[in-house]
Order: sequence, then structure tokens, then C-alpha cells
Amino acid sequence: MTEKPFSVNEALRFARHDFLNQLQLIKMNIDLARLEDAKAAIDHYTTEVKAFYELSKLNLPFTSEWLQTANWRFPGFQVSITNTIDSECNLLFDEQIQHVLEEATNLLHRQLDPFTEQLLHIHIVCNPTTFKLTFDASGKWQPIQQELSKLPQVSLTHECKTTKNWRFHIEESKEG
Repeated sequence: MTEKPFSVNEALRFARHDFLNQLQLIKMNIDLARLEDAKAAIDHYTTEVKAFYELSKLNLPFTSEWLQTANWRFPGFQVSITNTIDSECNLLFDEQIQHVLEEATNLLHRQLDPFTEQLLHIHIVCNPTTFKLTFDASGKWQPIQQELSKLPQVSLTHECKTTKNWRFHIEESKEG
């Protein structure tokens, strides 16, 4: 887990490494005459890259950076991102959303069972009337006793919090 922000050079190095891995997977499937698997790998990678491009529509630079580097910073998780982004978000939420994501992932990452596949899926819906980010972790970890910090402009709604699944939503606070 990396505590400090990535330099541009480090981010590019990680991105090139990931891209090379994807190309190697596609080449291996082609060499083994598994064309459907090669096509599926291309489709998966294309969908992932499109989701990252869509993040720029949010106008949330800290949150976008966190989402784009989470796989590198938290190697215990396989992180996936999906979104439906139709408009910009309120920039005032940016640091608070990033803070919640960082805090929750750090809490989980310290408790992970190293012999279990750990998945973290983030889904974002943003339109002129709604902002909702769903944090959905599944795998296996020790119980997490600590609660997430309360923040003034975003609200947290927990759907479940067990030793195998933790799902909550970050939304614009309607209070205040």
C-alpha cells in the first residue's frame, strides 16, 4: 500500500506495466488459438479504459486520481470501476469522497485474508440531480470495528458490513 501520491513517472510506469500485461494475455490466448478468450480480454480492457476516461467528466480530481491508482496502491484488491456519468459533480465534495474511499480501503486492506481473492467494485452515478458512489468490497477479512469518519457534505449509507462483504453508498448530504 502506497501512502504518498504517485509521481507522473511512477504512474506512467505502472500504466505501461498493466498495458503490457494485457497485451501478453491477449497474445497468449491467440497463440493457444483461444480467440474468444482473446476477444473477451480486449473487450474487458476496453471497458475498463472507457470507465477511466468517463471519470474526467466528474470534475473531481482527487477522487479520480484515487480511483485510477487504487489497483496499484492496494495490491490486495482487484479493483473495478463502472459508472454512469452525465454531468459534473460539485467540486466541494472531492476531498471528502476521496477521504472516505481512502479510509475504508485502508481499514479493509490491513485486515485482509491473504489466501482469499479480494474484490473491490466502485460504481458511480452522477447526473444533474444525483451523485451516488457505491463501494462494494467482497472477499474475506477480520471484523472491522472502526466506523468511518462523518463528513459534513457527504452522507454514508451502509447496506452491509460483514467479514465477507462491505457495501456502502456515498451521496450528497441533504442535511445542512
